[in-house]
Amino acid sequence: MAKSKYYITTAIAYPNGKPHLGHALEIVQADVLARFYKLLGKDVFFQTGTDEHGIKNWRTAQKEGKDIQIFLDENVACFKDLYAQLSIAYDSFLRTSDKKAHYEGAKRLWGKLVAAGDIYKKSYKGIYCVGCESYKTEKELVENKCPNHPNKELETIEEENYFFKLSKYKEEVAKLIQSDTYKVVPNVRKNEILSFLKEAEDISFSRTKDALPWGIPVPNDEDHVMYVWCDALSNYITGIGYEQEGEQFKSAWPADIHVIGKDILKFHAAFWPAMLLSAKIELPKELFVHGFLNIGGLKMGKSTGNVIDPFDQIKQYGTDPFRFYLIGAMPITGDGDYTEDLIIERINKELVGNISNFCYRSLSFTNKNLDSKIVDFNKDESVVKEIVAKFASVKEAYESRDLKKALGEILEISALGNKFMQENEPWKNRDKAPEILSLCLNIVKNLTILISPIVPGYAKGIRTQLNVKDLTWDDLNFDLTNHTINQPEILLTNVQKEEVVEEEKKTGFSLLNLKVAEILEVKPHPDADKLLVMQIDLGEKRQLVAGLRAYYSPEDLIGKKIVVVSNLEPAKLRGEKSEGMLLAAGEDTDVGLLLVKDAKPGDQVTISGAKPNSKLINYKDFLTVKIEGKNGKAFSEGKVLTANSEEVFVDKNITGKVK
Repeated sequence: MAKSKYYITTAIAYPNGKPHLGHALEIVQADVLARFYKLLGKDVFFQTGTDEHGIKNWRTAQKEGKDIQIFLDENVACFKDLYAQLSIAYDSFLRTSDKKAHYEGAKRLWGKLVAAGDIYKKSYKGIYCVGCESYKTEKELVENKCPNHPNKELETIEEENYFFKLSKYKEEVAKLIQSDTYKVVPNVRKNEILSFLKEAEDISFSRTKDALPWGIPVPNDEDHVMYVWCDALSNYITGIGYEQEGEQFKSAWPADIHVIGKDILKFHAAFWPAMLLSAKIELPKELFVHGFLNIGGLKMGKSTGNVIDPFDQIKQYGTDPFRFYLIGAMPITGDGDYTEDLIIERINKELVGNISNFCYRSLSFTNKNLDSKIVDFNKDESVVKEIVAKFASVKEAYESRDLKKALGEILEISALGNKFMQENEPWKNRDKAPEILSLCLNIVKNLTILISPIVPGYAKGIRTQLNVKDLTWDDLNFDLTNHTINQPEILLTNVQKEEVVEEEKKTGFSLLNLKVAEILEVKPHPDADKLLVMQIDLGEKRQLVAGLRAYYSPEDLIGKKIVVVSNLEPAKLRGEKSEGMLLAAGEDTDVGLLLVKDAKPGDQVTISGAKPNSKLINYKDFLTVKIEGKNGKAFSEGKVLTANSEEVFVDKNITGKVK
């Protein structure tokens, strides 16, 4: 019988820079699902790629003085390198700059939309976010900023564009999502997109070549290039041969699942299905929308100085432990957290201390004491029934995209194996030892199947030690008997905090990551007479709590551009969260804020020769840094603090220690 197909895609990455932790998260999640369906016997086709047109790529290449194609080739190579290091087993990597693989299919889709009467031209003026590569409505803005790219300036663009009639299809798309014909997972994202569709308007579908000379030419209009929607979104069909609509396309489409991040939900759950309806192409079956990874509770981003390089993480922890943490960190309905302490704790306690410890103990005891033999054993043991019942729970969790839950169920199975071994003490009960360990090794075999989508390298290594070949979901059983295992070895060990080379250790001012922030809103702390609660723009919106109530009124603070320690660990002050700390000079009698006039929110504040610290620090660390106000300016290490060449000044000309 022929295998049933399973087509899985990721959002195609935007290669205007090197890949970050979010790219690693999404590609690993998709790879886990692809490997899971292969275990089930599906004929899986896994596609990913890069979105290579658009203003961000063009402008960045121009800024770096590079030919656009050379610029892209260099960055795409970084993505492919990361995916290789992450053991990503994709079948197709589509680049939208590939004229042979992509251009003609995108043009064909455009033609279908034109034939349906759903593309028209009009003059348009709108607010544009380069970070999102999309126009924004006033309702989508937060404090007049794009919520996903608050550190980027919005642009007002007025030009003649082609538009697609999204409004024509919004009700039909909503019905298909409501009925789960096009299933959006989890429900919180389903509800979000249904709300958006109620007021969805037609969308811009092209840019003029004057504004963007880099893109796929619009058919029959050389003055326009395709905007991101018909270009980037069409990769899901062009990568499987939509241009010819041959056997590959007919056998693979519709996609079984698109894996995307929550920031591009409306593009995939509103724009894309509407385009497919217009072109009379069947809709995908499912859209899995994951959250973000935060760093110590804060959103990751360049503006906060807490960007983590996935290459560094793989080097420090190893591919499988890194994958293990990514999957275990992500709840299905929200965001996950990523810190050094958390990743070390979970690797050591769960992957090494639970799973790897159980597997190695079972293998090594059998090898040393039982002539490496697996014999027949009592399958009526209660632990067998308990574990068999969990097989279905793991499968259901994978299928419902709750990968964190799937991993949790697998860890429980391993814990049951550890408990069974400890309670039966084969090292004391020598007569029963062969049966006890044979049952344990069958649990090990099952663990290698269940966890192989998440840690494929480790699972393969244990299978080699078990002396079994590739296994599938159908091999989940306790039938491994009369079998000889191979020589065992330790595959995973505990990880430690990375040692910091002395000369690279951050000290003094280099411990800090100071940013300019504008105070947007101030109110008294509800439970503390001396504290004020502030909403600030630091390139992103944050909340600060500061003891300024005796020195400044809320009205005096609004609009001031202050200096903030952006990499201070978040803390709660009398119940209110404070995400950083503002700087002021002086003593108890009076204090003066460190201020700037012309610098913008998110601008770096530094001294000559210092580099900002990307890691979080605590208040005790901050106290080791000496900053003082003198002659109306702020100094550290004998150098004046600056923001974009503008000298930081001390309000009220206060002299004294900065704190």
